[in-house]
Amino acid sequence: MRPARSPLVRLSALDLWAFVVPAISFITVATVGQLIIAELLMAAMLPWLWGARDRLPLPRWFVVLGVGWLLSQIATDLVVGSALEDLERGWAAIIFTLTDFAAVLILASTPRRARLFALGLAAGGMLGYVFNPAGYAAGDPWKFAFAVPCGLALAAVLSGPVGARFRWSTVGAFVAFGALNLLFGFRSLGGVSLLTGGYLSLSAIAGRPNVAPTSTLRAAAGLVFLAVAVVGVLQVYDVAASQGLLGASAQAKYLQQSGALGVLVGGRSEVLASSQAIIDSPILGHGSWAKDFRYVDLLDSELGDLGYQIGAGPSDLGLIPAHSYLMQSWVWAGFMGAVFWLVVIGIAVWLLAILYSFRVELGPLLVFSTMLLLWNIAFSPYGSGARLLAAYGIAMCLLGLRLVRSDQADDPPGHLSGRVSANQRPRSWGPAVGAGAARTLPSAPERAGGKP
Repeated sequence: MRPARSPLVRLSALDLWAFVVPAISFITVATVGQLIIAELLMAAMLPWLWGARDRLPLPRWFVVLGVGWLLSQIATDLVVGSALEDLERGWAAIIFTLTDFAAVLILASTPRRARLFALGLAAGGMLGYVFNPAGYAAGDPWKFAFAVPCGLALAAVLSGPVGARFRWSTVGAFVAFGALNLLFGFRSLGGVSLLTGGYLSLSAIAGRPNVAPTSTLRAAAGLVFLAVAVVGVLQVYDVAASQGLLGASAQAKYLQQSGALGVLVGGRSEVLASSQAIIDSPILGHGSWAKDFRYVDLLDSELGDLGYQIGAGPSDLGLIPAHSYLMQSWVWAGFMGAVFWLVVIGIAVWLLAILYSFRVELGPLLVFSTMLLLWNIAFSPYGSGARLLAAYGIAMCLLGLRLVRSDQADDPPGHLSGRVSANQRPRSWGPAVGAGAARTLPSAPERAGGKP
């Protein structure tokens, strides 16, 4: 009888690259903007990656909408006369979004590689603080250097047999991580972590090893739970911050950002200016790196009128305030930039509406990355450092849909070597993602003695 091979020997080249590429994402080269070496490497690797037998096919909807976003940005820049430096950066950002996703979809196309990629992102974030710290990291290293990497590492570690066996310990870990972030002043990640813990508690109660095709009733129940959970987390934060339970600094910030439209708008007040910019030019947009001091002044005026104790802040460039993937893309590129992210939101929400019914070992990582993606689309700027994480979040949504459609909780046997047999490879990945959509994979047999 042959001795068991070491798991390290079984690592394929794709497994190694799934960790290495995100781990070096902090290395940049300054040109017109910041060129990220990992993005250039992934673009160069695409012809090789395309030959992976276990890859998730590139969705047609992503290609169509991504190209539409790019063409809309090009048309807008040419019409409004954007500066050459601005349009170069704007067009490059969309092109890298497309190539990043195409590569990440392959590198993270199996549960094991998805975990390795998350650990690589965590390593890259922490190494970036050591070798290439961001501007705000020195003043608040937890929020701008370590928090998200720690969250990704936690989700990756708990997305395996241990997390599947001790489901309530996993829930407790995310709740504790969320509370820690609130205490350290990172409210957004605190909320994302608490929502992840709440969602996983629902999955621990309602999830089943084998579930019939998703019903409208179960999906509706999932959406209702998500809505209630979001409101609940906001209420918990309101009480804790207003009563000083999170510290004097958090209480002062809460009072400063409390106004007629609530603390959520107070914390992301840029929506007041970006929404007006969209109303003024809803189809065409204002161009790459859109600048107009009128909207900066408008934001400052609106905040005062609504009773907020904060100002728009200084702006030497006059960039139209847009602290959101969705709003920024709409302001810069016009309606097609918004359509791209709205479709991504729909797919992410649909995954969360149905995933709780299934027991999937990768669940903690799928839920955390999807919650983080949704928050970022709504409330985070889409800069160069966000592209890789965004591509990973979208890839996790598609991987999650693949797993629940195929009744497959983890890697099939063929994935130990990085390959799958011909009857395990997905035949197509069409745009349909709703209830009743045809399966894209045949049902995978349960592993002998393994968890379903």
